Amino acid sequence: IHISGWINWYEKCPKLTFYKELPPKVDKPKPPPKPRKSKYESQDRYSKRVEEWEASKPRDVEFIPKGNSMTQEYYVKHILPTFIEAINYRCQRSPGNYFLVEDGDPSHGLRKHGLAQRVRDENNIKNLTHPAQSPDLNPIEGVWLILQERVGKRDWNNTMELKRVIQEEWSKITIEEIRERITQMPWRCRILVKSGGGPIRGAKW
Repeated sequence: IHISGWINWYEKCPKLTFYKELPPKVDKPKPPPKPRKSKYESQDRYSKRVEEWEASKPRDVEFIPKGNSMTQEYYVKHILPTFIEAINYRCQRSPGNYFLVEDGDPSHGLRKHGLAQRVRDENNIKNLTHPAQSPDLNPIEGVWLILQERVGKRDWNNTMELKRVIQEEWSKITIEEIRERITQMPWRCRILVKSGGGPIRGAKW
């Protein structure tokens, strides 16, 4: 299950988003016309030609996603709008400088000016410069750990029940718990510099 959500000092997203990369649209090749039986053709011969025709029909194309990969198109359409909405809401409530923290996944388009960056620019969304794939410097990773531990103590029998449990446990995470992870960031940055980029293990995450 792939999950998307957001946090800040003041609030968290009301509900998590479960997402799945959609298969690309692939046009299925047209099959050759079914053979017709000639009046001079035996039934056995015709049946064999039909079997050969069935075997020659093009098969459906299967889409196999590559790991947890996500395209920029999918990210821009299904994930990024929720982040933009959250930042705009916070700007309206408390004007100031707000930054979007992303982890450098290729779908975020941070390595080069692609589709995702154009959408951020169009919506005046600023990114916080952030090392690629660095969970030690993203406070939401500490919150994901809370969620993971609590969901692990619950029982479920299928994917639908698991999603329900995840949403229930997400709703129980308090803003105080989130702030505890955020306030660790200055300390984590200092430790990261001293260790030369090594992993960090704090009291909370």
